[in-house]
Amino acid sequence: MLQFPQLRELGLERVMISSGSLQSMIAGCPVLQCLLLRGTHGFNSLLISSPTLISIGVSVSSMELVIEDAPMLEKLLLLAPYADLHVSVISAPRLETLGCLYDRDYNFKLVFGTTVIEELRMVSFTKVVSSVKTLDINMHILSLNLIVDLMRCFPCLEKLYIQTSGEPRDNNSWHREHCDLPGCLDIHLKTVVLKNYRGTKSEATFAAFFIQNAKMLELMTFAGTDYNKMFIAQQKKLLKLNKRASSGARFHFTTSHFDRGLINNVHDLSVADPFKCTCCSVPPRC
Repeated sequence: MLQFPQLRELGLERVMISSGSLQSMIAGCPVLQCLLLRGTHGFNSLLISSPTLISIGVSVSSMELVIEDAPMLEKLLLLAPYADLHVSVISAPRLETLGCLYDRDYNFKLVFGTTVIEELRMVSFTKVVSSVKTLDINMHILSLNLIVDLMRCFPCLEKLYIQTSGEPRDNNSWHREHCDLPGCLDIHLKTVVLKNYRGTKSEATFAAFFIQNAKMLELMTFAGTDYNKMFIAQQKKLLKLNKRASSGARFHFTTSHFDRGLINNVHDLSVADPFKCTCCSVPPRC
């Protein structure tokens, strides 16, 4: 078996390798901290058991990834839209950062024990995952119901990144359906970022849910295009910022681009927040 006693970062891109060889390679890296698999093929399942891994980045389709035992794992990054990717987390008690999760039909499944998430929908919910504090989501259509279910699954979320890519359909009205939610769901969110925000009534209603219910909210960022003073003035009314649950919350509008390609190589897996925009212009404040 190959041994790499000092190797801390391992990146395999467009490499053909068997699952047995890859597992042996990982086992031969006793201090490995970061693992990146991008376009790797030659296997349809991978079992990871590592006492030292801190970050895993995956951009592979048609694969079953089982994280059997990763006591130090903090980041699990799914780097691109993936088809037929099934991820099962058996033991990763320190996992804090997760994403990006997509709602489109890629036949994606994420399993924590007996809790099953398929394309953002809670298929089976039997246990919460309290360790996850940062979550990145890409939704074709904004759906508050899906987000609420995910917050129940990850009750200790502090940072939530949401990008929408489709035209709004649901009006995201929550005053009736979720009017009692603050009493039964303790929202810990401190940071919310809405990417590709266009300011429609449906999107504003969606955002207002967090503004009026997240009592620990510190910063909410709206990222999009064609923002101007008139747009921001209209949004202040639609969002009803005067009804904010957190008196110290700040609201930023920016036209900066949020790039999902921030993980370009294995070194990037060590960044503290892989979903945070690194090129924001100075945004207007509310």
